[in-house]
Order: sequence, then C-alpha cells, then structure tokens
Amino acid sequence: MKQMPFASFCAGARRTEKISFNEEATALRVLSMFESRVKEELKQLDTMLAALRKHPGLDVFALDDAMLARAIELSGGELEFVKPFDQAILAAVLVRAERLKAAGATDLSFCELDGDLQPWGKNGVFKPALTKLYDAAGIWVYGDFDLAAPVRPAS
Repeated sequence: MKQMPFASFCAGARRTEKISFNEEATALRVLSMFESRVKEELKQLDTMLAALRKHPGLDVFALDDAMLARAIELSGGELEFVKPFDQAILAAVLVRAERLKAAGATDLSFCELDGDLQPWGKNGVFKPALTKLYDAAGIWVYGDFDLAAPVRPAS
C-alpha cells in the first residue's frame, strides 16, 4: 500500500467531512512546525555528534559488518516484535559488549529509554527473548540515564 502524504490525507478527510477546515489547517500548521524543527536539528547533527565524541567514557561509532550481520540474525524468530532500526541498535550493543568483554570489561550496562529494547514490558513483565540476549552478553539494562532503575543486583 502506497503511503499517502499527510496533506493529501487531510484534504481527503476534509472532503469527506471527517475533519473540519480549521482542523485541517491546524494539523498542517503543526506538521509544518515539526518539519521545520527536524530540518534545523538535522543541520546541527554534525556539531552534536562532535560534541558527544568529546565526552569521556562515551564512544560514538558506526555500525560495522559484524553488527549488520547480527542485525540480520536478530530479524526473525523470537524477536519478530523488534523493529529493524531497533534490531540494528540491539545488534550494535551486543557486538560491542562482546568486544568489550574480550578486552577484559566486566561491568557492562546499556541505558535505554525506548520500551522496545528494554527487557521488560508493561507492568514490569520481562520479555524472555530480550532478557536472554542481554543476560548472555552480561549486560545490565537501565531504563534511565541516571543508572538508577532498575536497581542492579550486587552479583
């Protein structure tokens, strides 16, 4: 199914009286504001990445062949609920963890605000497939960037 541009969708909704002229105008104005903001932020992306690269303990890296191959491996089976972009992030985290462990790291953490990659779902119910991957990689997943929750066990 071909995706319809938002303006065409709004015009069709107005013609069929699903939305009013004022609702259409408001929706298009908000979309225009959003698009302008995204364009401005994209113009600053290189500057933001350069600033991040200067932070100690933070490594900004590109996906490599091993990470892309792992993303393909993750694309089916028990992880079919994970979207392709999230599969790439998960693959990068897992491959990076393997490399860090091989270099002697023992205390690995991943901070993730996006519920799709958190190993727990609503009401704290764990997602077995993600939990298994993170546990096998020796990664503790935090749901914040303060490293406060969930509390990491002592062991």
